[in-house]
Amino acid sequence: MSLREKNAAKKSQLSLAKRKLLDRRLRGESGSSEQRFPSIVPCLDQRYQPFPLTDIQQAYWVGRQGGLELGNISTHGYFEIETEGITSDQFNQAWQRVIQRHEMLRMIIRQDGQQQILPEVPDYQIQVIDLQGASAETIALKSDSIRQQMSHYVFPLEQWPLFEIQAVCLDHNHVRFCFSFDVLMADAWSCELLFAELADFVQTPQLSLPPLTLSFRDYVLAELEFHKFPLYERSKSYWEKRLMTLPPAPELPLQRSLLSIDSPQFVRREKQLDAATWQRLKQRAHQANLTPSGVLLAAFAEILTIWSKSPKFTLNLTLYNRLPLHSEVDKIVGDFTSVTLLSVDNASSASFEARARQIQEQFWSDLDHSHYSGVKVLRELAKLQNRPAEALTPVIFTSTLTNE
Repeated sequence: MSLREKNAAKKSQLSLAKRKLLDRRLRGESGSSEQRFPSIVPCLDQRYQPFPLTDIQQAYWVGRQGGLELGNISTHGYFEIETEGITSDQFNQAWQRVIQRHEMLRMIIRQDGQQQILPEVPDYQIQVIDLQGASAETIALKSDSIRQQMSHYVFPLEQWPLFEIQAVCLDHNHVRFCFSFDVLMADAWSCELLFAELADFVQTPQLSLPPLTLSFRDYVLAELEFHKFPLYERSKSYWEKRLMTLPPAPELPLQRSLLSIDSPQFVRREKQLDAATWQRLKQRAHQANLTPSGVLLAAFAEILTIWSKSPKFTLNLTLYNRLPLHSEVDKIVGDFTSVTLLSVDNASSASFEARARQIQEQFWSDLDHSHYSGVKVLRELAKLQNRPAEALTPVIFTSTLTNE
């Protein structure tokens, strides 16, 4: 089975789980004839016209500006892939095919705040750094320099491309590919899709995939149309009623005010569980009627409770919401990310398991009404509290364990 087929199988499982969730949570009223979602008819002749940013893209775009708490930084991804027996030319040709297939890799953001897909772009050329035969010290110094430069680079949004790839050639046919990209183009699901197809194109250059007819532009415009639907209005009403009941973000001890930080720098910390421990944790979570993500979320909240001045606080949770508007929704690249606000109350002396269930139940209730995005909720909160420049919920939890 190819990587693409494995990825498709995984996405099929994930898609089925998401569809069941949507059926259960969003289409649950028995016998209702109410239309839940708009349908998309792809408009191919308009796909290169400018179109609005999504709520989360707007937040990312505004957050790049100075004068905001934790602003003046882009939402950015950086990672490396170490390969053996693959040349930079092979990789470059495969990446070119991915660019041609997925139009959001040809996206820019105009000065008027609209995004636009470019019909054609020049062939992309991966920069190659040859360190074959270099000393271990030289390789370490150069690698660190590349990481420092690429990991916090802020791409000019009006210029293509919003990504960069460098290839570091090492001894014994090893090549390290370094990726830097602006998340305005694609969410985590999209990245999985991109790199699975990239691997297939590297392995099978003559591979032909069915063409995509749906454009991210089509989806964004249909989602705006969805704002007129009763399901969206119910979500909006739910959050408007909860606005004044949401506690503040965790009040954590800080060395300095967040507003005093001109250029934030983020550092990645990693910790892995061995397979046996992870399997036991998942089994124990299942026995407690908790998802693996729910357990990790509750553990995260426990640590925050220890450090926060108050055991009652609000977290910002990312969601990967692809509404079932078209059969190709799960196959295209774009930033479908949304956020929801989760209130946590760890004031009781209940067990961790009980707290975790309470948090998960609150999350499921909020997820029922996730069509009104957390970005909009935060905007309303900022107006009510007259705090337009502050990061109201800067503590974020993200999980990609949706297929566990």
